[in-house]
Amino acid sequence: MTVRELCQKFQIRLHIFKDDEYEDEAFYIPGLQTMFISSSIAEDERVKVALHELGHKGHLPHLYEIFREKYEMQANRNMIHHLLKAEMENCEDYSHFNYLVFMEKYKLKTIADEAMVKEEYYNLVS
Repeated sequence: MTVRELCQKFQIRLHIFKDDEYEDEAFYIPGLQTMFISSSIAEDERVKVALHELGHKGHLPHLYEIFREKYEMQANRNMIHHLLKAEMENCEDYSHFNYLVFMEKYKLKTIADEAMVKEEYYNLVS
């Protein structure tokens, strides 16, 4: 799935900007229903970034500083859930799924990412 297809699915707009226009590489503005992604992000990374930003869709921007860690973890979980779901749709036998290979493929490195991958995997197979 491409970033544009994701935006169509979730009915939001996409704006690709030059990397010197904004401070952040990617962000979502709920009031505008628009996702902004830097042109400096490689094509193969854009879906991952877009899924993370879509995880912010229901978040309240004025509370971001208060709930920053919570919002970022929720956005990462959303990304992991959708990446894992797509990966498993291409997997013939769930018993051969290797979460470490998955984490390496998507450059997921933290213990929190590992825990979320395992939890989302078990949620999807049960």
